[in-house]
Amino acid sequence: MDKYLEDPEFAKLMARGDLIMEVTETLCELLENEKITRKELANRLGKSKGFVSQLLGGGRNLTLRTVADILYVLGYKVTLTPYKEGEQRQEGDIRPHAQQTRTVAL
Repeated sequence: MDKYLEDPEFAKLMARGDLIMEVTETLCELLENEKITRKELANRLGKSKGFVSQLLGGGRNLTLRTVADILYVLGYKVTLTPYKEGEQRQEGDIRPHAQQTRTVAL
């Protein structure tokens, strides 16, 4: 595996996959915490349940616009906290935000 990680193209693909997984897992956790089903999320977005299932299951491209739409209908905003490879990551938490929205750190 170390041999693959030395390949810059492979490392870039891994980093991309890690981010996609983190965003998807965060959205699923929010749905669970808020006790909102995929069907209810679909209704709030004006989309089909199949569309939402494909998004959260990795079968559809999860764009920044779609992430923003999902967070909006759930009443959340997001903060992005980049960190250098190999440095200690500051774990994000869900905390209250102005005007009845909540902030999620990714």
